[in-house]
Amino acid sequence: MKKRNIRLILLLSLLAMVHTAMAEGEHWTWNPNQYQNNTIFTAVITIDGEEQRSDQLEIGAFYEETCRGSVICEYEPRKDRYFAYLVVNGENGMVMNFRLWDHATDTELDVTCGITYTYVENQSFGLPSNPYVFPFTTNLTQVGFVGTVNELWSVAGNWVGNVLPTNEDIAVINAPCHLDQDAEVLQLVVSDNQSLTVMEGYTLTAGSIASDAATKLIVADGGQLVCDNMEGVYATIQKSVEGYGTGEGNWYFIASPLVEGTSNGDVGNLVNEDGFDLYIFDQTEELEWRNYKIHDDMTLNPGEGYLYANKSDAVLEFSGELNGAVCEVPLYYDPSYILAGWNLIGNSNTFNVYADRSYYVLNEDRTALDPIPVSKANAITPCTGIMVKASSANEKACFSPTVSAGKQEYLRLVVSSSERVSSSDCVVISLNPNDALEKYVFNDRGPKLAVSKGGKEYAIATAEMRDELSVSFKANKNGEYMLSVDASDMEFEYLHLIDNLTGDDVNLLETPNYSFNARLTDYTTRFKIVFDSDASNSSESFAYFNGLEWVVKNEGVALLQVVDLSGRVIYSEVINGSVAKCFDAISEGVYMVRLMSGNDMKVQKIVVK
Repeated sequence: MKKRNIRLILLLSLLAMVHTAMAEGEHWTWNPNQYQNNTIFTAVITIDGEEQRSDQLEIGAFYEETCRGSVICEYEPRKDRYFAYLVVNGENGMVMNFRLWDHATDTELDVTCGITYTYVENQSFGLPSNPYVFPFTTNLTQVGFVGTVNELWSVAGNWVGNVLPTNEDIAVINAPCHLDQDAEVLQLVVSDNQSLTVMEGYTLTAGSIASDAATKLIVADGGQLVCDNMEGVYATIQKSVEGYGTGEGNWYFIASPLVEGTSNGDVGNLVNEDGFDLYIFDQTEELEWRNYKIHDDMTLNPGEGYLYANKSDAVLEFSGELNGAVCEVPLYYDPSYILAGWNLIGNSNTFNVYADRSYYVLNEDRTALDPIPVSKANAITPCTGIMVKASSANEKACFSPTVSAGKQEYLRLVVSSSERVSSSDCVVISLNPNDALEKYVFNDRGPKLAVSKGGKEYAIATAEMRDELSVSFKANKNGEYMLSVDASDMEFEYLHLIDNLTGDDVNLLETPNYSFNARLTDYTTRFKIVFDSDASNSSESFAYFNGLEWVVKNEGVALLQVVDLSGRVIYSEVINGSVAKCFDAISEGVYMVRLMSGNDMKVQKIVVK
């Protein structure tokens, strides 16, 4: 009896609230006095799966086109939710449907409720602790591609109604279609036996995608596919590679956009019977690269990078279920190995991303590595691998579809052999303190360039505008080389290159290409970069005349050499500390005094009169 009284009180309270709400004025009205019986709902409202938090929504119950009850949602502070205390009047057997009115805009929402209710008198549904749910979904417009004119997405005549889909529509592909412009749709549906190809240079963005076969959705190399949920989406993602033919080079860092454990058999054209190479980078291996193509069970996993080359030109086709967005990639680090911290990872997404750290990519010739500072905001395309460095355990490399802010002032120094232009190496000097990247040698057959700093060699080094940086160089053969600079991203007036071997002082902003001769036996500490208006002020003199004596200031043991302009060494001696020498046999002219200790070298020009 007690429970029945509580139920009666609750019903009367809800009825009172309904009449109070009606007194405040709803959009829909009805006469509750026509019916003796009521059904009561204590409910919340969802639209497209999201529970609504608004006291401006009114829900109405309708039999055919006649309103049988409506109420505006009310906020319950104790539950922090908005409830609809809906009382519905009717007769047994009436099938009720539900609609929503938004008092904030004074419009009926274009939504459909996922349920109907067959009226039974004196029922009640839901409690504040466990409310009934009225699930509404947005009514969507389906726009069909039929290819009346041709196969291009951008041609309105190819779509039913001659209207292209928008971000509020479902695009249904009912004929072969090529996306030739950036497009955004709410949902993409590719019908059976049809296909959509995202062409190079264009991006398709969709809230959801229905493609249950890899042949239905194709993304060409250079195209992008952006979707909120890739689960269950099948596609073919393409990546073009140039063959190495009868020569060397044309290496690629590749990555798979498919789910974990993808078999190599799901990558079309990966295997070439005439010749191909596939390696995994392993910092624990003596030779760094572990041959992967000899494994019958080789699989490709999201986030991992692979070194690949094909004898012939090919388009790799990653066909299968797409993995979800890869935002973080764990990095391996073991301090016991020489290559501790180096990892080859990859962009396993179907859209361009940006890394949160500096990294290496293969250069345009695909023979050597090119360092990329994080501040450059360089897009990493789908299926592309990069080489990164971890400095400690448990680090992660983070990918983001947006560019991170950073100071983007840097210069690039490139050294190349005059005999073989493709034989080159590169370093970057940046004003962004987050851009540092240690040196890693991918191709040991070419010349080597690095910035020496703090006992380490860097491919990307950070600097202040008044800094001096030591740039080491190692020739791969005796001959002529060229050092070139690209300083277009920096704003300053002076950039001096000092050749420690010849004493040349060149302003690279005026002479961006500096030619020099080098031998395999030369000291590696060849150059100095000086950000200064007067290089001589920052290059300390260590040799001078004192009467008839040459005084050489030095600390520790070093090799002292005097070289004439032809490069001939006319005097050589190991000294310990500072010395004073008298060279009676040296005639008038210009000479270079070299002081070499370990890998360090100082050079100064002296004129004998």
